[in-house]
Amino acid sequence: MNHWDQRAEWLRRATSLKPELKHWAVNAQAMIECEKSDTAWQKTTVRNVGLASSLSDMKFKTGSRVIVDFGETVVGRIRLKLRPEGKNDSPLRLQIIAAELPYEVDADFADFRGGLSRSWLQDEVVNIDVLPCVYDFPRRYSLRYLKIDVLAAAGEIIFDEISVIAESSEEFLPDSSLPLSLEEKRIDKVALRTLRNCMQDVFEDGPKRDRRLWLGDLRLQAKANRHSFRRFDVVERSLLLLAAATDDEGRVPACVYTEPTLRHGNDITDYSLLLSDVVLDLIEATDDIELGRQLFPLVCRQFELFRPNFAENGLLRDDVPGWTFIDWAEFNKSSALHGIYVYSLKAAVRLAEKVGLLVECESLQQEIQHKSESLRRLLYDESCKLIVSGPDREISYAGQVWPILAGIFSPDEAKEILSAVENVPEAVRPRTPYMYHHLVEAYFYAGMDDKASALINSYWGEMVRLGADTFWEVFEPGNDFLSPYKEALSNSACHAWSCTPICFFAEH
Repeated sequence: MNHWDQRAEWLRRATSLKPELKHWAVNAQAMIECEKSDTAWQKTTVRNVGLASSLSDMKFKTGSRVIVDFGETVVGRIRLKLRPEGKNDSPLRLQIIAAELPYEVDADFADFRGGLSRSWLQDEVVNIDVLPCVYDFPRRYSLRYLKIDVLAAAGEIIFDEISVIAESSEEFLPDSSLPLSLEEKRIDKVALRTLRNCMQDVFEDGPKRDRRLWLGDLRLQAKANRHSFRRFDVVERSLLLLAAATDDEGRVPACVYTEPTLRHGNDITDYSLLLSDVVLDLIEATDDIELGRQLFPLVCRQFELFRPNFAENGLLRDDVPGWTFIDWAEFNKSSALHGIYVYSLKAAVRLAEKVGLLVECESLQQEIQHKSESLRRLLYDESCKLIVSGPDREISYAGQVWPILAGIFSPDEAKEILSAVENVPEAVRPRTPYMYHHLVEAYFYAGMDDKASALINSYWGEMVRLGADTFWEVFEPGNDFLSPYKEALSNSACHAWSCTPICFFAEH
């Protein structure tokens, strides 16, 4: 048996930590209509046309439509309370679209040309044989808006209730006692709702799509959870499921499928390296020294598997095999990945110190020094105060941020670097809240607190001003339909890696 191979025990422990989901009803608040608008986000806005409480006074027939707004994005199962008006001698056929954003309500799904499966779009046709009834949809949705088209009805029908039976491992958003401005309070609440909606029986990346446990998302969720819900049982369960799905070489997956049985999903180079930081964060929060000792060999194994990618001069090669994520943008990622490697090594050292494995620290410290010196010597251009990447000496924000977060540069040097990259128009900018989180962290490290706070307000705050009540997977101001999947309908509008303003408000 390999020294990291405790997979059966980790799975048993993860299974014992499965949380009992909480359920609560969220009733439709308003009836709405969608309208095209050149000034609205994604060119679609909503207009209230009445209270949802008046639905029971209205009658619907074949060809009728109603769109309701639940007032907030919720995750759960749609419930319809229906009754016929007059005769009822045939099934009722309804078509629904569950939408997180107004654009989804008004879009023509027939034109979908995305790179991901059409089945992720939240539409459904149902036949209801017996009325009156309470009909619960079996599938879980993430939605704020619900469009119902009556495709066929024997006569007229009445909706006495349209609701969602919401579900999560937490129901209530915690109150913040932090001295926040009104704008910061709005951002904080949206971040908390984002995290809450992703807290299912594991920490999911997005409850609409793709409803999986990803190591990179978990890392940021766990940090936000530490300052809010403090559900360390769900963090531990999620971490142990990833560990239990380790392949026979000892490679921890970037994501796992948990149904019908646990299985290893995608591999992402940078996510696997960051395992050390996830384990460290949990052990610091819970003081579970024994769990830290159990997982430490698995943490070290990720470095063992990755080390052959370094050249003799200590610099990371450009041809690292497999998928390196960093961010949804096209750029040379070697300097960023080199920084992540050193960052993760330092987390492993702190973990070893925390759990009393001091002998293991010495070799890791030596490697940290060697790899840090190599990046400074070979990738840092002193003349322009920038970190370059690849044979074309490419400049990206990620290529500056990760070596900074790794502590390869002092705070004063980091300030010079971050100031310099702003004056490079061709520098590849972040595309997602995931990378923007790390840019904010780098600003704080460099002592640029005003810059960090301004970025939180201009990025996450702008999503709130555009109507977000949960934070989005992808956001680039001015680019309404940006999508890494070729179609904005595939994007998640409630996404785990976007919840981290919780951390910044608590820590700074």
